[in-house]
Amino acid sequence: MGLITWARTFAQGIGKGLWQLGLHLRIALLKAVAVLSALPETIRDQVRQWRGQTVELPIEEQRLLLAEYYTHFEQLSELICDCAFAEQGTPWQAEYARLRKWFQRAYPQIRPYLTAHLNCDPSDAEFGLHTVGRPTDAMEALFCAETLDEILHHDNGHLIGRLERARSALYRYGDYLRTYLEA
Repeated sequence: MGLITWARTFAQGIGKGLWQLGLHLRIALLKAVAVLSALPETIRDQVRQWRGQTVELPIEEQRLLLAEYYTHFEQLSELICDCAFAEQGTPWQAEYARLRKWFQRAYPQIRPYLTAHLNCDPSDAEFGLHTVGRPTDAMEALFCAETLDEILHHDNGHLIGRLERARSALYRYGDYLRTYLEA
């Protein structure tokens, strides 16, 4: 092996190593941004989340949160349906990013109450595994993807069912809160 061949191989190895380092740094940065954007809004909620404690909300606050959540859910479902009808997500991506950020902050507060009313389907967990690397439920699968195009790409024909399971869970949770207040 000549000196020139050895030097070329050495330089290619350094270039490949720098490229891989840059890739790993970009991935770490994306993960850090995702974690920071998903943190709860208040310090109290953040500390409870770190300690693994649930944040129990009074019934009236749950009703208010559900009403606000349902309004945003309807906006998200209309956006996803428009995107699916057009078979592209680019025109609606800015609105999706805004709604996604809101859902990432609001869903941890309502999740303990809503999951009791969700119907489970393996396609929701598979969707989460393909998009974010962890299983998701029907509600979370609607906003876990970074882009609308990812939702369309990994849909596999389950999007309408996923929307219906999430909407029906919201209805059942609302019915539960109404009966709880009437009793």
